[in-house]
Amino acid sequence: MKFNFWKKKIKLNNSEENQLVKITSFLESIDHRMVDDIKKILNGEYGLNKKNSNTTIEYFDFELKEDGFGIDFYPMDKDNTQLGYKKILPEYPNGFLRDMDLDIDTDNYDFDNDSEMERMDEFYVQLQIKVIDWFNRCWIKAGGLNAKESYVIKIHDSSTMFDLKRQKWSKNNN
Repeated sequence: MKFNFWKKKIKLNNSEENQLVKITSFLESIDHRMVDDIKKILNGEYGLNKKNSNTTIEYFDFELKEDGFGIDFYPMDKDNTQLGYKKILPEYPNGFLRDMDLDIDTDNYDFDNDSEMERMDEFYVQLQIKVIDWFNRCWIKAGGLNAKESYVIKIHDSSTMFDLKRQKWSKNNN
């Protein structure tokens, strides 16, 4: 998978690199959980609101929350209205980063130093890339490439999204 919208510009320090390795190891340890959640969704368990049961679903949206890195799932209509809701990996209600204490220690940053802030921002960009890459691998393991419907994953408030069916990045039109 190519990430055309992000380019690494700033070198991370050893602590940040080690934290990315630690988070990646954790994600790999819960592959089976994510694959199970995706399989349930592919089998129709996606939290459609009763009042929207007759509404036509246009596509399905996985959304990565930057605050803790939780993942939510929404069936969507043609007007980009959420027709339901499902929490992915509900055992991590605040997102795996917060619930597993995997976030970087921000006490080590001088917030008046622009280069340190840029390095911290780069850490989170690299983390987003790793999480979406991991999610996509789980998507493929769960059989998502065979889905007839359209599925995307995006980072909350991002201008880009990854089309899981077509396996490519595009601009988010919402």
